[in-house]
Amino acid sequence: MPPAGIWIDGLVQSSTYITMAFGMVLVFSILGILNWTHGQYYMLGAVIVYYGVTAAGVPFPISMLVTGLIIAGLGMLVKKVIIDRVSGDLYVGAVTLALIFFFEGLASMLFGMQDKGLANVMPGSMDFGSFSVSYQKIAVVGFTLVVMIAMYIVLNRTKVGLSIRAAAQEPRAASLYGVRVDRVSLIVMGIGCALAAWAGCIMGPVYSINPFIGRIPMIFSLLAIVIGGLGSLSGAIIGGLILGFLNSVMAYYISYYSEVVLFALVIILLLVRPQGLFGAALK
Repeated sequence: MPPAGIWIDGLVQSSTYITMAFGMVLVFSILGILNWTHGQYYMLGAVIVYYGVTAAGVPFPISMLVTGLIIAGLGMLVKKVIIDRVSGDLYVGAVTLALIFFFEGLASMLFGMQDKGLANVMPGSMDFGSFSVSYQKIAVVGFTLVVMIAMYIVLNRTKVGLSIRAAAQEPRAASLYGVRVDRVSLIVMGIGCALAAWAGCIMGPVYSINPFIGRIPMIFSLLAIVIGGLGSLSGAIIGGLILGFLNSVMAYYISYYSEVVLFALVIILLLVRPQGLFGAALK
């Protein structure tokens, strides 16, 4: 049986994948595309919050909020200026892939290549008898819970949320009932990018920050929504939990070979159930 610390690390990893995967599913459900730049919005969130705290002296929570708004605006700008002007899913995918290297190159020039961190933002730990958990990791899990509850309320109890759900399930019918699908898609792009940025912000005090930290979370978040089923928000949450715990536990037993086994398990799952565990429309 792995020690408690391994399960805690699995929960922290799951929290990252859930937050990012949730945003990816929202964007996919409305725009019908996989935003390959999602990991770079995660990276930019971590970079901006780093400078906000260390250079500008802004308190971490406020810096997080502002960072989310900045990245939401950036994502919406990218959609309006680039994605909306490109026709065809293949070309949109190529553009978002190209933006990976653009944002990483830009961050490398401005931020530098060396690892940096925010270890002093949330110092200390909470003791649970035989083990302790840092406040940083507790904050990651707590933040994810708050975000998921907030998103549930928004999607199920607000006019904007109901418009998003309608546009995801039947865009033509929704437009006939007065839902402006173009505006909804822009809002969803902003929300998805903000979620990725906030995931990067909250992980900044836990792991090192550099221009390339978005790649692994992006890959695992994509795997999470593939496992859960494209278009399923509940599937994104379950898929993130599965991946986070499996990756942490298997790394404890077989070290670097864990990713090989993990990807093999994902392939087997998709051979047995190609639509994923909850493959369906947005629900």
